[in-house]
Amino acid sequence: MKTSAYHEQFTARPAHATRRQAILVGLSIAGGLAIGVRRSDAATTLPAPGTPLAAESALRGGATALTDWVRISRDNVVTLVVSQAEMGQGISTTLPAALCDELDADWPAVRFELAPTAPAYRNPRLSWQFTGNSESMQSFLGMVRRIGATARSLLVSAAAARLGVPETALEVDRGRVLHPDSKRSLSFGELVDDAAKLPVPQNVALKTNSSLRLLGKPLPRVDGPAKANGTALFGIDYIPDGLSGVLFAAIRTAPTYGGTPVSVRNRAELEQRPGVVRVIQLPTAVAVVAQRFWQARAALAAADIEFSPGPNVDMNSAALRQQAVRHLEQGPVKVVKEHAEQTTGVTEHTATYELGFQSHVTMEPMNALANVTPEGVTVWAPTQGQELAMYAVAGVLQLRPEQVKIYRSPFLGGGFGRRLLPDFIIDAVLLSKAVGHPVKVIYSREEDIRRDSFRPATLQRLSAQIGAQGLPVAVSQRLVSPTILKPVYPVLDLSTGIDPSAIEGMTETRYNVPGWRAEFGLMELPVPTSVYRTTGFGPSIFGLECFIDELAHRGRQDPLRYRPRLLASDPRASRVLEQLRLRSNWDRPLPAGRGRGVAFTDAFGTLLGQVVEVSVKGKKLKVERIVTVADPGQVLDPEITRASLEGGAVFALSSACKGEITFNAGGPQQTNFHDYDLLRMREAPRFETHLLESPGAQLGGVGEVGPVATVPALVNALFAATRIRVRQLPLARSGFELA
Repeated sequence: MKTSAYHEQFTARPAHATRRQAILVGLSIAGGLAIGVRRSDAATTLPAPGTPLAAESALRGGATALTDWVRISRDNVVTLVVSQAEMGQGISTTLPAALCDELDADWPAVRFELAPTAPAYRNPRLSWQFTGNSESMQSFLGMVRRIGATARSLLVSAAAARLGVPETALEVDRGRVLHPDSKRSLSFGELVDDAAKLPVPQNVALKTNSSLRLLGKPLPRVDGPAKANGTALFGIDYIPDGLSGVLFAAIRTAPTYGGTPVSVRNRAELEQRPGVVRVIQLPTAVAVVAQRFWQARAALAAADIEFSPGPNVDMNSAALRQQAVRHLEQGPVKVVKEHAEQTTGVTEHTATYELGFQSHVTMEPMNALANVTPEGVTVWAPTQGQELAMYAVAGVLQLRPEQVKIYRSPFLGGGFGRRLLPDFIIDAVLLSKAVGHPVKVIYSREEDIRRDSFRPATLQRLSAQIGAQGLPVAVSQRLVSPTILKPVYPVLDLSTGIDPSAIEGMTETRYNVPGWRAEFGLMELPVPTSVYRTTGFGPSIFGLECFIDELAHRGRQDPLRYRPRLLASDPRASRVLEQLRLRSNWDRPLPAGRGRGVAFTDAFGTLLGQVVEVSVKGKKLKVERIVTVADPGQVLDPEITRASLEGGAVFALSSACKGEITFNAGGPQQTNFHDYDLLRMREAPRFETHLLESPGAQLGGVGEVGPVATVPALVNALFAATRIRVRQLPLARSGFELA
């Protein structure tokens, strides 16, 4: 079986570009997105107050840049240029708050705007411009705080020179530099021009955490009002003011992977419809371009398209699973972790765990607006991967990277890794080039699912030698999976047989087991797969935490007390589990038909323990309560942190209980929410989320760790309630459904 032609052409192609080629010139920070905006297919409107738009400071005029990241206007508005996409994780609140704390700015006067695609705005740790992997706070918090402290120092130096006093005689408070002795003060706006001319100080000291006014406190989210009143602009809404002649496109891909369109039998009839501009065949799809999106969609629905099925027409879920089973049993596999001390295990326990394919199903389907001109191309899109998109577009159109400008829309309606890929952007670019106008592509839900790059199905086997105390003295873990990292990092060399993201959770564990061997088998499938919220941690921790639970029950030991015995030399992890035991009322008996399950993980730098409590009647399952204890090192905003963890648990319940992508006749069988179901509000449990801190520990991420422990804790709770051990997910496979 061959890989998808679309996947090869539009994802692998940018691999020829390296980061060293990203010499982007002529990109002006203030020349990002246009000031005014209008909704697609609607009248022109101005952004609501607080709406993040690039060049927002130009609305006020007279802003001066202290660095690429910070500018201050004459009216004392401080603007942080944010490189990361706001997908609901709250970085548009917390990163500006970090700047405000170190700068001592006036919080109501702090804004953020979206960074253009440029090397200056890359992740400082990974040197790549993207949003994902819980990197927004882990990689940018320290940098933003240093920027704030440096800007503060420059402003104080400028004020000292202006007032003729020593810097040590000055104080800074809410956007003003004060000289208490003379009762004189100057605003940031009055000082910024002088400050920008001074040499930048090095190694400016940061404040202690205890002296911060905003970080660590619950703040009203700056994106909340616009999302509540409907004025928030997502990619599907967004068109920059002044961009005329925008057309809209609906698109349909071949139903099989590797399939291609042969002809549109009624093309002439479709092109006579009101508003329809052209019917265009792309390498793997047919698009209708029209003056309005609904005109394009209605015409596409009436299109009589002949597709060539391609080489994968016989592909189905049963065959894919058989391939995974063969790979698990026969390899090839690579050893990714091994420490094998002399063991004295006298018994052995083995179990195999399986996860199905999952779709991202972001609430906002994929969409992008592109404008191709003789000079280059400009794209506006809800993307997590603007730098990859830049190289992908440059490769497809044979342009230099500096001829491609990628701008993010203000908000993204869910990402989960799907928006790291540039396929929907390439569609818009090709169609704009074909018709000579700006084109906005909007996927239908059916196209969004069909064109997804799925969370891969995984199969893993764990076995353990068990010592006299009932604890494992040796563990072996073997997991087989297609790649998840290659599509979003095309320069990755898979000839090693190892995908670094797919083995997360296998190569590191806090459990103290004398012997440990982890093996990974990389499978090649025709199904497109990619990163999905939790990356490799989700599948690997699902198997491991279910397996630890099995070992505890096999030894007739309490599964929550069993885990600290494997963490005897780890007080931080043990504290998480002890708090979890207390907060969840673990020792309180439950009536028949109810059960609690526990899971623990260290993922994305955050230690997290979770107890899921369920009730079961026959095959009807109700998740009653989820209790979480998390230690991310430092809690930056308790309400945003809780929301991230609880939202992640809801995401996990959908994944564990309901949706699964299956395949037949060369393509996916699911098309929309009627056959790819998600958790409903009435099915959501009660949440109790408790946060711990470990001063001095490295900051952990919270955007992706939330779902990691929920899935195994749920499966373990189901066993506690029913004595049925489920090792295949989603639970619908075993006949269980949510009540």
